[in-house]
Amino acid sequence: MKKKGVYIIAEIGTNHNGSLKKALSMIDQLSKADIDAVKFQLANPKEVYSYDAFKAAYQKKNDKSETVLKMSQKLQISKQGHIKLKKRCKARGITYSCSAFDLESLSFLDKKLKVPFFKIPSGEINSSDMISYISRRNKKIILSTGMSTLNEIKNTVKKLKKFGNKRITLLHCVSSYPVEEKDINLNILDTLKKKFGCEIGYSDHSIGSQACLAAVAKGAKIIEKHVTTSSKQAGPDHKASMNINDFKKLVKKIRKLEIILGTEEKKFSKNELEIKKMARKSIVTSRSLQKGHIIKKSDLTFKRPGTGLPPTMISYLVGKKIKKNIKENKVLKKSYIQ
Repeated sequence: MKKKGVYIIAEIGTNHNGSLKKALSMIDQLSKADIDAVKFQLANPKEVYSYDAFKAAYQKKNDKSETVLKMSQKLQISKQGHIKLKKRCKARGITYSCSAFDLESLSFLDKKLKVPFFKIPSGEINSSDMISYISRRNKKIILSTGMSTLNEIKNTVKKLKKFGNKRITLLHCVSSYPVEEKDINLNILDTLKKKFGCEIGYSDHSIGSQACLAAVAKGAKIIEKHVTTSSKQAGPDHKASMNINDFKKLVKKIRKLEIILGTEEKKFSKNELEIKKMARKSIVTSRSLQKGHIIKKSDLTFKRPGTGLPPTMISYLVGKKIKKNIKENKVLKKSYIQ
């Protein structure tokens, strides 16, 4: 992960609809945007879903599969396929990343694909087997916090730090697909940063770009956004995803916003320094002064430009002797004073 700038993750997830060819094509398209990583999802559905598992309302609406298990099975790309996805990402100059939903998939991503960071999905924040595994690996961690109480976040962060790893970024997330504007609540970013001392980011499920831009303005170091080739496709996540062309526009807006936000240092542009000379005031003579004159406060006034001694130096000047004759309404220079 890069050290500077907002780290932008294009969340393909399962929006390839189980097609390796489509996933590779999406990587190609996204590599033309100024992003850092694409992210997929990997799971063994039989290890994730029990016989009692069920679909969320949005999944029922957006996917016609008979069961949640069948839905997940048809959306998976094989492990060999994920190896090809990583190779394509490398060839296109962007990072391959992936979320795991079971321990075996997590181990595969870690040891075989050597993902550069662990991305813990919101639903896995209490999965103690995976949290324990991740805590023992010295790798950067991105933890989504959708559906999680502050106490749950605290307990999981504590477990993740158990063996000394403090490289954790908390992503604010609202696990609603799509999330309504009134529920986004980006001010929680301040709470997460203050309470847990971690870097913060935002995983977005809203429609449009405003929430991501606002999150960047609030200090988000990571932005994750679901992308699709078309939100009209059948599949659980397409309706809450941004099409790739609009996503590219969002990335440009984020990169421009980064420039606008700048740094925490107080800096001056060349133009501003020029304006400063014009717009600031200097100490100016209110009457003609003769060589040897002892300066009184009434001899001076404040006028533009700001190329001379600043008004804050008036106390220093009172009582000083003039070296040369000075006309009225002239900027007083330090070289004129004994």
